[in-house]
Amino acid sequence: MKEIIEKAYAKINIGLKIISKRPDGYHDLETIFQQIDLCDTIKLSIRKSNDIVIKSDNKNIPLDENNICHKAALLFRAASGLDFGLTIHIQKEIPTGAGLGGGSSNAAAVLLGLEKLMAYKLPEKRLNRIARDLGADVPFFLVGGTAYAEGIGDKIKTVRPFPDFFAVLVYPNIEISSAWAYKNFNFNLTKTKKIIKLSRIIQNRICFSDLKDYVENDFEKIVFAKYPELLKIKELLYRKGAFLAMMSGSGSTIFGLFTGSEKAEAARKYFSEKYKCFLTQPKK
Repeated sequence: MKEIIEKAYAKINIGLKIISKRPDGYHDLETIFQQIDLCDTIKLSIRKSNDIVIKSDNKNIPLDENNICHKAALLFRAASGLDFGLTIHIQKEIPTGAGLGGGSSNAAAVLLGLEKLMAYKLPEKRLNRIARDLGADVPFFLVGGTAYAEGIGDKIKTVRPFPDFFAVLVYPNIEISSAWAYKNFNFNLTKTKKIIKLSRIIQNRICFSDLKDYVENDFEKIVFAKYPELLKIKELLYRKGAFLAMMSGSGSTIFGLFTGSEKAEAARKYFSEKYKCFLTQPKK
């Protein structure tokens, strides 16, 4: 096999609670990751030389060693002991700086794709360690689906999928750095709702359609303060019939969850007049 194509699916965060700041500078958190069917396409091709080349028609991603896919390929090569060159072609659909995990998903797709392409399976613990070194969200994308996450987002427990829903993603053409969001996070601004542990939701103790009353994204206050347009989008999603509207990750995408396709499509059509929008469903 000299070439393989992998789909790299996006995620949304259904609730995101920042628990504490760690001595190493990272933050412990609690979240529910939900993979959705919006995806990038990653094509891996073996090269005769041993260099690693990144190609993409997207101008918003680096095409050098700063690309997370380049780092993933180097780490896989070092861990496997295999000598190979690689061309990684990235066809982007997931917006960058959007809180949808596009870069992390791409990196996981490279790791999983290389296992197939090179017919070499890394030990699970080694693969997970590489994923964690690449980024806190990357371990989730090795498993996908629906998962409860703790630690820095790297302690993953796959859970029963939520009931089917339609998700309208509204990307307001704003890129938000996760590093900026964490640096400016203020614990004093987060206690507003009757917040519960998200583990209660995945244990089916809270009705999925009642999530609005129990979960929130702790990053919303600082992000909305700087970008008030995002709060307006969230409010409009509720007015359009979403049973839950929330920012994903550290932003800037705002998503609305709908029980029916007609209201979801109407909302997508409404927002697409001004923003980049996607109508998605959970990735099974």
